[in-house]
Amino acid sequence: MGLFRKRNKTLTARQEALANKVASAIVRRQTQIASYLNRKTAYWDKSSKIIALALFSLVFGGISLYLLLKAI
Repeated sequence: MGLFRKRNKTLTARQEALANKVASAIVRRQTQIASYLNRKTAYWDKSSKIIALALFSLVFGGISLYLLLKAI
């Protein structure tokens, strides 16, 4: 059974370069989105941010719970 066999995970130079390009593109996009969201919420006070966080948590927590219960 070779399920847990240790594999050689060395990458070629070309694979490494492609992985670096993909990673840098992801980081660049994350930075752009974070900057956009920071600009949109810069004027919010602390209580507005807490309310938004609570709503976000309730909505996505509810969706996750619904999907979990539906799967059972």
